[in-house]
Amino acid sequence: MKLKSQERGQALVIIALAVVGLFGFSALAIDGSRVFSDRRNAQNAADTAALSAALAKIRHEDYMQAAKDRAADNGYAIDANSSVEVAFCSTLSGPDACQGIPTHTSTPPTTEELELTNPANYIQVKVTSILPATFARIVGRTEFTNIMSAIAYAGPVEPKPLVDGYALAAMERHDWDAVLSTGNINVDILNSGIFSNSDYGISGCQHGSMRTGGNGTISVDTAINTVGSFCPGTNSRIDAPAVNQGVGAIDDPPTVNIPNFSCGSTNGSVSTDSAGRLIVSPGNHGNLNFPLAGEVIFSPGTHCFNNGLTMNGPNFTADNVKFLFKGGEFKLTFGTMTCNNVQVHVNGGSGITFTGTGHIYCNNVTFFLSTGDVTWNGNPEYRLYAPIGGDYEGLLFYVPPSNSNTIQINGNATCEMTGTILGVSSQITVNGNNWTTGLNSQIIGDTVSLEGNGNMVINYVPDDQYQPIDPSAIMLTK
Repeated sequence: MKLKSQERGQALVIIALAVVGLFGFSALAIDGSRVFSDRRNAQNAADTAALSAALAKIRHEDYMQAAKDRAADNGYAIDANSSVEVAFCSTLSGPDACQGIPTHTSTPPTTEELELTNPANYIQVKVTSILPATFARIVGRTEFTNIMSAIAYAGPVEPKPLVDGYALAAMERHDWDAVLSTGNINVDILNSGIFSNSDYGISGCQHGSMRTGGNGTISVDTAINTVGSFCPGTNSRIDAPAVNQGVGAIDDPPTVNIPNFSCGSTNGSVSTDSAGRLIVSPGNHGNLNFPLAGEVIFSPGTHCFNNGLTMNGPNFTADNVKFLFKGGEFKLTFGTMTCNNVQVHVNGGSGITFTGTGHIYCNNVTFFLSTGDVTWNGNPEYRLYAPIGGDYEGLLFYVPPSNSNTIQINGNATCEMTGTILGVSSQITVNGNNWTTGLNSQIIGDTVSLEGNGNMVINYVPDDQYQPIDPSAIMLTK
């Protein structure tokens, strides 16, 4: 049978039409999935950027740069393929106007409602992303554009004292004598009180959530509050406006972001300058154990110790440095160390020891202990002051919840310490002998023990302590 001439080539036309349809379905499947995936990523980038901008604004930092940096971290930098716009909602109108800002319901509105409904307290971040098309080019589409936005509240937020501002607080939930005073020590807490989070309590009061013993006196300006029972000793005395048992428990304080130190592959060195001083350059060090004479200067930068650092004689100076202990111990036994603007992180090391007759005088210093403990032995003299600004303002010692090692502090009339000591999993022991001035700290542990003889005064000043911004106050509204 012969084919008619007009039927020739029909299969080719059908195949060509089928190919167009096939590419169309491919464009829908491949390009469509890319577009939807990018929408999710761009929205996540906008959300995190808006929250970063809000936090930076509350901290009086560069909120616009914070938003752009966070968006860039998520793959949306300002370039040919994406853009990031940051603006207060009070400056936007028309199609760009912010959505989702609440309205007040009271007449007249309360002060809180005025803050929550004020567009000037909201920041919008808009992320625009351009994706080149692949198969969609067959049907004439060369690119796709996703525009995603997020709005975060960045209004007035005041930092809050940890654990409702108690100068001494034990966060242990169930064990007995979470706060314990023994010996003949007299403790006077100014401008604050004591809190025990333990619900322990038995009849007869042999032990309790808090217990005092010996012949000392516990005096507070506000109150002693315990979740469980309070057990005063037979010979001890209590001087407090109120002693409240059975109060509500308090959640643990929020965790602190520990800075990430790194020395890379750079090795540190020790050299002698023209004045005969030992100059320690930044980088990786083995075990440094200095002789009993001379002067040692740690140059600015990051110093990483693989096997510890022992200071047992000379005079040490460390300004604008970061110390990372990956092994060994940070130990001062003799001599004098002066420092300013210092962060010490023990991460793999065995801890920090101040012992003997050493002297340490440091301003703007924070000690982080991911591992190891803190120990005072002997009769060292020290003056330690937490940072007065930045992310760790008011934080002197921080032991994260994952580290349950102990913190032991000795103090006397020549010692001064300002800033928060925070270790919610640590047993903290404070041994004070006539420490009547200089202890200006908030002490928060799993348990807290007060020991020693003579008088100890804790002067609690909220502005000198670590007061983080409540993250729940910074919220996305869209």
